[in-house]
Amino acid sequence: MAKGRPAEASKPSGDIVVSIIVATYNARGLLADCLDSIRLNPPSEPFEIVVVDDASRDGTSEMVRSRFPEVHLITNNVNSHYATSNNTAFQHARGRYFFLLNNDTIVLPHAIDLMVAFLRERPDAGSVGSKLLNEDGTIQWSVKTLPNIGSAFFGARSIITRLFPGNPFSRTHLLHLESDLIEPFIAGYVSSASVMIPREVVEKVGGLDRRLSYHVDADYCKRISNAGYNNYYLPTATVIHLNHRGGTMVSLRRRYRSVVEFHRGSYIFYQKQIQSTAGLGMHFVVVTGLLVRFVISLAGQTPAALWKGGTIAASNMGSRNRASTGKDG
Repeated sequence: MAKGRPAEASKPSGDIVVSIIVATYNARGLLADCLDSIRLNPPSEPFEIVVVDDASRDGTSEMVRSRFPEVHLITNNVNSHYATSNNTAFQHARGRYFFLLNNDTIVLPHAIDLMVAFLRERPDAGSVGSKLLNEDGTIQWSVKTLPNIGSAFFGARSIITRLFPGNPFSRTHLLHLESDLIEPFIAGYVSSASVMIPREVVEKVGGLDRRLSYHVDADYCKRISNAGYNNYYLPTATVIHLNHRGGTMVSLRRRYRSVVEFHRGSYIFYQKQIQSTAGLGMHFVVVTGLLVRFVISLAGQTPAALWKGGTIAASNMGSRNRASTGKDG
């Protein structure tokens, strides 16, 4: 049995086509904006919204109950983290398609309908991810090859890619750079910030790996691929993703924890999906490389946090301004 597999999923309802699933933690204002965007741009077919509040302390559950009474709200007594919260939602969701959505997203017109239509037309599709836009309208690097050795040098987080994003080696990993952004295409993995999966695929593959925070989407897409399906990127369906607003950059402690989670998740993914086909020498290279990268990343967090401080403060001020207009509940 796959780790994190729901023990007993709910029965599908013939009336509900899409279950929109949002796991959230201490992001009341962001979640309110996300749910407002669904109200403005709902799917044309019957749907439900399932929100899992992962023991937030900022009044998230109270806001959902008062402003969005139509939402199916599940509250955790302890912080169980992203994968476990989504697995809980899988057990309660009744739709034929599960739409996983981050709390720091804004759904744009027709996005959900386009994803549903695509999955109906492509029985080989085990998942479909939307195009993600940054807040300034630029395209987010959300569709990639599966993590591999080359990703360490030419992936989205590498120094080489940040300095020279258009180099031909990075383009092989960041798949949107080679796309016309019109036609859908098969991807290694798509971001779990906005991904739709047929219920039957979730029932076959199981739940998300509860050990993972980073790489949880790559791991799940790999398992979908192992089950005989393809993962697709649909550039005509668009969602805005306010990347990192949902909690990963809010404090120095959280930044340190994110570094630990990223490298731990990298090793877990390697163990699960790559190690069996890698030799002893490659194992040594991977472990050494992750350790070196971990130390460098950890050492760089304090100055990075100081530099980010102004940005975070400005963001928080913007949230307070939204709250004063009633948008934050």
